Amino acid sequence: MARAEAFATKLPTDLKQTLDAVCEKLGLRKNFVVESALREKLEDLLDANDLQEAIKEATGFHPWEKVKQELKKD
Repeated sequence: MARAEAFATKLPTDLKQTLDAVCEKLGLRKNFVVESALREKLEDLLDANDLQEAIKEATGFHPWEKVKQELKKD
């Protein structure tokens, strides 16, 4: 199992109340919900960054006919 480390932060009151209510209603641990949400958000941020990098490196729009011609050459 991965080693755990304490992490503390302040949340807006309404967000904390929503977290409490959701965990209570669904019978989930706050730690699990926060960790899952943080992992998902970090993945989304990295994916968005990768997409931006790919866009910067893209060669631009290529008409489908030209793409087909290039594929036939190979």
